[in-house]
Amino acid sequence: MDERKKRRIEWSKKQEKKPSMKRRCDEHDYTQRGIYMITMATEGRLPLFGTLQGDPMATSGNNSPQVVLSPLGEKVKACWFDIPAHYPEVSVIKLCIMPDHIHGVLFVRENMPHHLGTIINGFKSGTRKAARELGVITPPVSPPAQPAPSVQYTEALPQSPKHPTTGILWEPGYNDRILLQEGQLQRMLNYLDDNPRRLLLKHTNPQYFKPLGKLSVSGIEMEAMGNTALLEKPVKLQVQCSRHLYQNEIEERKRYFLNAAQQGAVIVSPCISPGEKQIATAILEAKLPLIVLLLKGFPPFFKPHPHYLMACAEGRLLMLSPYPWQNEKIENMRQRCLQLNDMAAEICKS
Repeated sequence: MDERKKRRIEWSKKQEKKPSMKRRCDEHDYTQRGIYMITMATEGRLPLFGTLQGDPMATSGNNSPQVVLSPLGEKVKACWFDIPAHYPEVSVIKLCIMPDHIHGVLFVRENMPHHLGTIINGFKSGTRKAARELGVITPPVSPPAQPAPSVQYTEALPQSPKHPTTGILWEPGYNDRILLQEGQLQRMLNYLDDNPRRLLLKHTNPQYFKPLGKLSVSGIEMEAMGNTALLEKPVKLQVQCSRHLYQNEIEERKRYFLNAAQQGAVIVSPCISPGEKQIATAILEAKLPLIVLLLKGFPPFFKPHPHYLMACAEGRLLMLSPYPWQNEKIENMRQRCLQLNDMAAEICKS
């Protein structure tokens, strides 16, 4: 086992008790050259940066999905593109501003004396200053020397447009993704360009994107999101493919399940093995219904994979998981896969 793989295993073990999307990669030097995608959200997920507008089905023109920036959103944009003026080793590749969060891609062209976190903290400081100047947040105020007299109101006061927590704009920390693999940067740029459309789809069809809480599915308690009416269909077929299937065998099974789905069956799969994933992809591309069982549960602020998004919006998808969300590596993967296959079989019997 090479040294790099050993470090990855050690890092994974250290993180087992830290299921946070904002933890750093301990083995990575954040002062070195690299491309990083940064994600930050407003405290309380308040939509302070702009308004989502457009038609999710429009692909171009004035009615295409977009975020119209607020004055604070414009300041956030200016601060992000001003980063190279303070840190000349850094270039800005991309910025995507959503109403309550941002995604930005930075290229550290050469090793620098600063940790990436220093740059992010400087950006946060500049945007907090802008938010105070615009009156979106207020600076901390020292308590009065004497208690203020109590005042009785006969009716509720209108809610203030300012941030409810004095002096706070961003929630603590940030998420970073180190873009190392070939083609990963372009995939991320495409993802960010499509962000407004995906959010508009969720707003247009909220019933399919809302966590449904615990449901009893075939006697098993599961978290759910999507169209639960798919469970009521009379014909449901389980997809279970060995990892050792040849591609021609996968193609044969794909044709079988596509034909069955076109005849009204709902396909059920945990989408674990390569064959199961290929069949699920074919079902989605053919705009046919699918029930997916998730390995790791639903994280906070769960967003369906872009591959699932349109199917979810159109009511062709149901996502289920009997497990709570976990961000760490699954140790008993084989056992969990077998459990999901057994659950898929039970769903198809009901």
